[in-house]
Amino acid sequence: MKKAAVSFIAIVMAFTLVACGVPQEDHDQALASVAAAEKDRDSLKSRLAGTEAKLAAAETELEKLRTAESERKQAAEAEEKRKAEEKKAKEEAEKKEKEKLNKAKKISKRELAQIVKKPDSHLERNVIIYARVTQFDSATGPCTFRAEISHAHVGKYSYEHNSMFNAGDGLINCEILDDVVAEDIIEVTAEITGSLTYSTQIGGSTTVPEFQVVKLKRL
Repeated sequence: MKKAAVSFIAIVMAFTLVACGVPQEDHDQALASVAAAEKDRDSLKSRLAGTEAKLAAAETELEKLRTAESERKQAAEAEEKRKAEEKKAKEEAEKKEKEKLNKAKKISKRELAQIVKKPDSHLERNVIIYARVTQFDSATGPCTFRAEISHAHVGKYSYEHNSMFNAGDGLINCEILDDVVAEDIIEVTAEITGSLTYSTQIGGSTTVPEFQVVKLKRL
């Protein structure tokens, strides 16, 4: 519409120039100027459209960058929070382990007999005892072993009370037991976790005291 209007104005100007006695050469120059102006206008419109398209693309890319930065920041904050929580949990666990070590005491032969008799009456008590590992294999798993225990470091076959020991989470995280094998004699700082009943190989069952390993030393 605008282009038609400009063309109409050019024609009117041409007739006006002729009517006014303007020479043909000037008339042609005027028409050429109008045509050049139209061309410049169309060129500017094309360039403007191109610029607007580039601006829209730049805005889209900027929005992508903003979104990516926001996601990166959220991920970094989440990771920082996770690490802080892990650190706190580790510090709390270490604090509890230290408290258990500080509370652990060596016990007498009679005290051990009382623990073996009623393990559930001594829950969370921390003791230092001695043991001979009697079973530690695929049947017990990597974090559990069976042992004969005593209140003191005695002869290899003088450990008299059957018992069970767990370490770590009881499943896989129990590095403290990596160097322990059957027949080892050990000094154990442990927490009494109660009684455990399990089936024996001859078809019966037996109930023994159960301990959670806090610290362990091979003798």
